[in-house]
Amino acid sequence: MKHLFTLLLFIGLTHHSIADTHTVNAGGFYYNPASITISIGDTVVWINDGGTHDVNGAVDAQTGQPYNNPESFNSSATSIQGATIYTHIFTIPGTYNYDCSVGNHASQGM
Repeated sequence: MKHLFTLLLFIGLTHHSIADTHTVNAGGFYYNPASITISIGDTVVWINDGGTHDVNGAVDAQTGQPYNNPESFNSSATSIQGATIYTHIFTIPGTYNYDCSVGNHASQGM
């Protein structure tokens, strides 16, 4: 299961001047929410609900193929419950895929 972030650049009619922060929780083989739409300049913060997890937006942990995201991102793994796994400000529009590259988490739906 791939997780998507669609970054929307609103031109003309819509003006988004204040960046938002979105939280994605990670735990027992899930990211929640599994998909979100954000705007340019928004921040996404991944929080560890339990277990050991990372945020891998570089190479698909199942196939070994690059995600070809507009920009790559990758975090270290953490096992600290409640800790921030990773924070990223998205400045390039597009669709982003990521997974957890720890063990078999990606193949388990993460």
